[in-house]
Amino acid sequence: MMKIIKKIAMYFILLTGSILVLLPFFWMVLTAFKQPDQTLKYNFVPNQDFVGTWKKIPKENSKRFTLQFDPHLYKNLPEINRVKVIGDFNNWSEEKDTLICDRNLWIIYLDGLEQQKKYYYQFVINGSIRVVDYANKNRDNDKSFFITNKSTSNTQLEDASFVENNKLFIKLLCDKQKSPVVELGNNNQISLIEKAGYFTAEIPLTESHGKYRIIEQKEWQEAVDDLYTLSNFFKVLYNKDFPFALFFLNSLIVSTLTAFITVIICTMAGYAFSKKDFWLKDQIFLLLLSSMMVPGMIFMIPQFLLVNDLGWINTYQGMIVPHLANVFGLFLLKQYIDTIPNSLFQAAKLDGANEWQTFRIIIVPLCTPIMATLFLMTFVGQWSNFLWQLIVNTPDSVYRTLPVGLALFRGQYASDWGLMMAGACFSIIPIAMLFLFTQRYFVAGMTSGAVK
Repeated sequence: MMKIIKKIAMYFILLTGSILVLLPFFWMVLTAFKQPDQTLKYNFVPNQDFVGTWKKIPKENSKRFTLQFDPHLYKNLPEINRVKVIGDFNNWSEEKDTLICDRNLWIIYLDGLEQQKKYYYQFVINGSIRVVDYANKNRDNDKSFFITNKSTSNTQLEDASFVENNKLFIKLLCDKQKSPVVELGNNNQISLIEKAGYFTAEIPLTESHGKYRIIEQKEWQEAVDDLYTLSNFFKVLYNKDFPFALFFLNSLIVSTLTAFITVIICTMAGYAFSKKDFWLKDQIFLLLLSSMMVPGMIFMIPQFLLVNDLGWINTYQGMIVPHLANVFGLFLLKQYIDTIPNSLFQAAKLDGANEWQTFRIIIVPLCTPIMATLFLMTFVGQWSNFLWQLIVNTPDSVYRTLPVGLALFRGQYASDWGLMMAGACFSIIPIAMLFLFTQRYFVAGMTSGAVK
């Protein structure tokens, strides 16, 4: 019984550890599929409740004018984070009159306006983009206008609620709402009835507690579509300012050539240090191993100066050559070749094989697992290399790789995490495919010598 409990506990610990390790990966994938306004929110299950913003109940017989901004009327605008209105009523100042977002609409209530007067206005999107009001047909050049007393809003309002005789009359458009309820300031929820194209309710002001908000029930598919989308992947692939195919090709060329040449050099050097005798062999090998204790950042400036003097800025060789000297790969191959019996080399020499034939017939076939392991490790390291590839490429270089390209989605004031995570999802595909086809060699190389 105790053995079973220990085994269950071990599996539980391993499973928990695996989940914790994979959490960043799951977060990356789910964020890549999220809508732009949901990327930094920790909600991964679609919520069918569409909760609106709290609204103050207007005073009875108030002469306020309501402006409603519908983002769906503006197809070419970027993601909308802030909407303001400027006009004659605020001396065209952008410091005032910010609209509140109520579900998918932006609303503002203007009080204290003069009667029978024409007011010109514009909407300001994200603090810089000025647009006319597409919902209002009254326009004069690049400005919209309204006349007080003739109307109380710029368009047919989704929420046309009003106060009369000390009662709050809820009035919501039917074509805009799905099974809505009204939540009052005391947290009571009141169901609405459909009447003459509106969802309506009649509530005494004493029960409203000064504010209310709308909660509607969305269809499951609509809730999923509001949270997740495939558009991030299409934006990465077809973005004119982000040549994904070029970045991907550059990463593939740099990673493949670096890994391939590194494997060849380390295999030859490992063979020499393992099976050949030359002057100060052990001392040189010890010196190379000791260099692994020096932080890589210390070599960064000397390497850059050499690359710059050689004229290798914005070139493939500038990204590849400095990473070919891999002491860890040399150590890995040397230790592996040590396990190959010397009798094989003696037999090859008796058969008249030269050094190249010995290397090709004995070393390469027997070292295939560890060579594949080194190739995979080097490829992964270079594929995700950001700092060096950023240093040796200028911002307008055509040799920029995918990690450097993904940084383009990070702005000075905001970052498009959805696009960054979508690009990161694309970037793991070659690594996953490479490991899938070489996992047999990888496991054999990593476990060599562990089983006697």
